[in-house]
Amino acid sequence: MKYFVLITLLFVAGCSSSVPTLQQYLLRADAPGQYAVQDQSNVVGIGVVSVAPYIDGLGLVLETSAGEVRAARDHQWAEPLRESLRIFFAREISSDTGRVIRAQRSGEADWQRRVDIRVDQLHGTAAGEATLVAYWSVFDVTQRTVISENGFTDSEPLGEDGYHSLVQAQKKLLSRLASAIAATL
Repeated sequence: MKYFVLITLLFVAGCSSSVPTLQQYLLRADAPGQYAVQDQSNVVGIGVVSVAPYIDGLGLVLETSAGEVRAARDHQWAEPLRESLRIFFAREISSDTGRVIRAQRSGEADWQRRVDIRVDQLHGTAAGEATLVAYWSVFDVTQRTVISENGFTDSEPLGEDGYHSLVQAQKKLLSRLASAIAATL
């Protein structure tokens, strides 16, 4: 009887604890993309989008101390970052330039320029900021030459505590990166 009461108490205690709720975040551009290609002689596409391995998972990443990071278990991107970044950049760059930027790899034979992007850092910091370090190259596809190679480093303070604020700050940083990319086209 004593063991039955103990097991029952443990069972009730286990059932009363709350299970963390999984929060997933979509990375979407606020600006609508351009879809109608008017000038086939100047088609630009997003080529390779690569992200550093430590941010290649679904969990949002926080730097807990210098050189130490931790991926969140209950706060995640809703889809792989490298895929959502491709669409995000195409729409944001399209909005900045006023022309179609192709996000899909199909139809590359029509591209005149290709933009390859590498994101080396995208995480929250212990100081309450989001940080972004990225690089991109613009290629002339027809001439098979590199037109420009560029880098970008920036940070954005979080508006308040929490992962939602981190996502919003990261989105601002990525929009600024897209504007910098657009300026090189």
